[in-house]
Amino acid sequence: MTKNANASERRHRIVARKPVTVMVREKLVCPYCGNDEEFYEVAENAYVVVHFLQNEDGTFVPVEENMEVAGLVKFYCGRCQADLSHLRDKF
Repeated sequence: MTKNANASERRHRIVARKPVTVMVREKLVCPYCGNDEEFYEVAENAYVVVHFLQNEDGTFVPVEENMEVAGLVKFYCGRCQADLSHLRDKF
């Protein structure tokens, strides 16, 4: 049995592309206690300016907040309070 070459033959076009590098971030883990969820930063010499509007009843509502950090920013584990500033550059 002969098949019609144009009617039943499927053709696929394959395009070869360069491999794509995908950045995958690993979770940061405290090397001292194994914590991988809770962390905090402490900024030294930080200036915080908050603009408020006063309501009719005398209460204040913050409208805008600006912060300027003039000193070091340290990164700590939220469970064992270990200084992890050297790991901060990873994220």
